[in-house]
Amino acid sequence: MNMASCDGVSSEIRTLSGRPARGTAEVLFVGTQCNFSHSLISVTSQELGHITVAAALSFDDFRSLSELTGERPTLLVLDEPTMRGLTEEDRTYLLALNDVALAIAFCTGAFGRACYEDAELRRRAASILPLNIRLDVWLSVIKLVAHGGNYIFPEIMSSAGVAMPAAVPDELGLTQRQQDVLRLVADGQSNKRIALSLGLSVHTVKLHLRNASLRLGAHNRTEAAMRYRALRS
Repeated sequence: MNMASCDGVSSEIRTLSGRPARGTAEVLFVGTQCNFSHSLISVTSQELGHITVAAALSFDDFRSLSELTGERPTLLVLDEPTMRGLTEEDRTYLLALNDVALAIAFCTGAFGRACYEDAELRRRAASILPLNIRLDVWLSVIKLVAHGGNYIFPEIMSSAGVAMPAAVPDELGLTQRQQDVLRLVADGQSNKRIALSLGLSVHTVKLHLRNASLRLGAHNRTEAAMRYRALRS
């Protein structure tokens, strides 16, 4: 993968077919075409299978569509140039997206370490990964993060000389949002009521349930909730 950055002209969020996306995908890559090329996004989409993937050239494109439609991805992956270019207002908006998992794909080790030491990114348990890694490793990491896991590139932890932050996923590998959804399912609530209770869309609730089910090896929402409650008791 190309470590270099290049300037892209702002455009709307597009699917792999090149057509404008009607809503935000479940996994959205925001960054230059040099870093997130069509071919990289395509092979990543194939690896993720049923999880929808799209790309945007700028944070403004993502934010404009998000504010217009109210739809947000479950995972937002930003490259280093995008992160560096965020205004204070954009950064505040990004960090306030509590129902969206964050991942930073860095080009330079120094920026990766800076992200790792950033208290606000640590609080959000943002995953931090390099762009210049083998494709098979990239796919494995993105798949892990897309299914609710957390990843920090080991070398930036050792270089920073600080301990690894507490990960958002618990010992079962579930994020806080997944746990919240499972608890409400176990209480007999419908996806619509869960969405209203947590301030999420029904689509996002379903995705959290699907990812939690994969983690727990369950075949449906009821089984996932029962397994979660049994493991927690």
